[in-house]
Amino acid sequence: MKDTKSVWFPAYRYVVPAKLERWLEQMSMSGWHADRIRQWSSLYMTFRRGEPKQYRYVYDLQAVPRRDYKATYEQFGWELVGKMASVYIWRKDYDGERPESFTDTESLQQRGSRVIRAISFSFYLFLLAAVGLTVGLVLFFDGLTTEQKIQYAVGMLLAYGFTVYLGMVMRSVSRTKEY
Repeated sequence: MKDTKSVWFPAYRYVVPAKLERWLEQMSMSGWHADRIRQWSSLYMTFRRGEPKQYRYVYDLQAVPRRDYKATYEQFGWELVGKMASVYIWRKDYDGERPESFTDTESLQQRGSRVIRAISFSFYLFLLAAVGLTVGLVLFFDGLTTEQKIQYAVGMLLAYGFTVYLGMVMRSVSRTKEY
């Protein structure tokens, strides 16, 4: 039996922070543990087989964390599993009541706002890229080779497609009551 398991695009399948947390918790309860989250773990996450364990995972987007950010979490018994871009993934094993990192509704809503702002930034960035590719294709159409036209068109479609996806993600995150 294999001791590792890989999952493609986990952060794109579980876009709402609370859903990603629950999925990671279910994986740990099944004996699959994320031993380290890295920059590219949103695309490809590796799990190691171990004893089923009850972990509480926390997804915390912090673009510019305070100086004492890590020390504060660690002081309360949280283990840093890793970081993807500006998202820190923390975990804590427990028995009994599930521990919370965000202790009130306001802090959960602030996390949701940070997530929506980050997605919005990406949304507008990809929209700008798609529009730029469209304008470039229209302006330079006659001077481009067939291969270049195809490359522009593919880039345009990918940029518009990802923009639509990010729009759906923003909508999903903003409509959820659990951040």
